[in-house]
Amino acid sequence: MVTTKVELGEIGLQAGADLKLNLETSPTFRQLLRQKLANRIGEIKRDVDRFFEDGVKAIQTKHGAKVPGVVFLFDQMEQIRGTLSNEQSVIDSVARLFAQHLKRLEIPYLHMVYTVPPWLKFVLPNAVQIQMLPSIRQWNNDTKRSEYKPGWKALRSLVHRRFSDGDFQKFFGAKGPQHDRADELIAVCGGHFRDLLILLREAVRRTPHLPVTEDAIVNAITAVRGNYLPIAIDDAKWLNEIEHVRDTVLPNTSPANVNRLTRFLDTHFVLYFTNGKEWYDIHPLIRDEVAEIVKRDAARKAVAKP
Repeated sequence: MVTTKVELGEIGLQAGADLKLNLETSPTFRQLLRQKLANRIGEIKRDVDRFFEDGVKAIQTKHGAKVPGVVFLFDQMEQIRGTLSNEQSVIDSVARLFAQHLKRLEIPYLHMVYTVPPWLKFVLPNAVQIQMLPSIRQWNNDTKRSEYKPGWKALRSLVHRRFSDGDFQKFFGAKGPQHDRADELIAVCGGHFRDLLILLREAVRRTPHLPVTEDAIVNAITAVRGNYLPIAIDDAKWLNEIEHVRDTVLPNTSPANVNRLTRFLDTHFVLYFTNGKEWYDIHPLIRDEVAEIVKRDAARKAVAKP
């Protein structure tokens, strides 16, 4: 805004106004700004490149010319979402950005990493290099979901690191049945660190006296499961199919379906795993609930038939 010398009055901004606030809250302001800068993209790109070049050179001056390369993580792009009225245009614009203008996203002297919406993987399959971060795998992709020991080991390590050795024993009790209560929380975390930490927090909140009781563990799991409920019947049907085939079962890349699958991934209803090839499953906390919803719906339709 400084180097391109766009007059504030041209884009409906009064002197002294908060530029960042207007960018975030005013669609009219963003549209006006976009129109004024539409023919100056090359100029803006050169300014951005020079800005980062100066930054890298400053780092090299301070730390020595042999400083390792700089990685720039462009965060929060994955939060881009459309509304019911513009979801198609949002999906199209992001897809077009990465499909047609990838070179403009490159910055000299930097290794760029962009966090992108999960749905980009489904809208642009094999078009750009997208690395989805998988959940920690606790089970194998088989009918019985047999235990995957390295995943369990990693999650147990996380729990131990949240306590000192003495505090872990104080909270969960001595080895034996009480010690297994940590595993009860790990078993339903879905391989997500954050979900596991929330389960631990809820167990701590429900434990006035040490060690933690079985009731406290059960109540903690019930409380966290409540964050996923209620589940709509149509969502339950799709989730149930994902559980059985271990794939997204995405019928097409329409905005409604893409955004719906994205919501499943964002909220951890659907989990993404890899072991040689990618596969999907639903969160352990909702397996029984999803199965019950589908079962009740089938029974209701059977009764309704003449």
